[in-house]
Amino acid sequence: MRTVGIDLGGTKVMAVLVENGEVLAKVKRPTPTVGGPDAVVAAMVAVARKVDPEGSAAGVGIGAPGPVVPGSGVLPAAPNLPGWDHDVDVVGRVSAALEGRPVKLDNDVNVGTLAEWKLGAGRGVDDLLGVFAGTGVGAGLVLDGRLRQGPRGLAGEIGHTFVAFDQFHDAPVGRGELEDYTGRRSLQRWVDVSPPAESAFMRSLMHKGRLKSKVWAEGVEAEDPLTMRLVSRAASALSAAIASAITLIDVERVVLGGGFAERLGEPFRQRVDAEVAARAFAGQTAPVVAARLGDTGGALGAALLLEHT
Repeated sequence: MRTVGIDLGGTKVMAVLVENGEVLAKVKRPTPTVGGPDAVVAAMVAVARKVDPEGSAAGVGIGAPGPVVPGSGVLPAAPNLPGWDHDVDVVGRVSAALEGRPVKLDNDVNVGTLAEWKLGAGRGVDDLLGVFAGTGVGAGLVLDGRLRQGPRGLAGEIGHTFVAFDQFHDAPVGRGELEDYTGRRSLQRWVDVSPPAESAFMRSLMHKGRLKSKVWAEGVEAEDPLTMRLVSRAASALSAAIASAITLIDVERVVLGGGFAERLGEPFRQRVDAEVAARAFAGQTAPVVAARLGDTGGALGAALLLEHT
């Protein structure tokens, strides 16, 4: 069966045509910055048609940023998408524009986890946690050989679990959630609240007011003290959340991906893996392995929605 998968992101819309787990074609274009949901829906329809001009696909899967209530077909307000400030029936609109073909929608991290489970670093297990540390921290969950979303689409989302209990009201950044310590956006906020002398090196690497993920790897390589401290804390916070998740739901493997984690590379993954093992309850840990599918994982997982949900 051929299917189209669309990865809808804040900067690009990517579509792939997939058959038997193999990518036959790939198309991407920038995410519209004006025009709101209408322009974004039109962009998704355009890449779907371009990647599959003959209309051979049995259906279309979409991975989108934000909390998607399973089965609703609706993407609610999405801060990463310009002008997307209300609920939109994405499934209905895309299906209507594509001559009524079946369309499925899920969270982008859920579909990334689905792809890694079926075709990547998660193959061979029935219980898997996929963790993607990029701008923030997203996660997806496979239990008993099924992608689990939960009734509100929150299953597996360890980015919003708490790793600090005494900073709920007084933290200079966030409330003590994992995302407050791990991911590009939160680390930049910690740089912003640090003394200028201490943060001078990282501030010098800002581009248009942003510290991209690759900059954090540069800071580690330069052994900048603030960078080293923040990245070390990011690894420890991530390890604490993963170790708790392993104890709570008893997964067999953890796949770690996302732009921030991938830029920091093997030393970061090894640090997380070692700390997770050290925190394991009764010595029962799960290996933390690197994601394998890279940039196309989200679109590939979206295509798999037609077969596995």
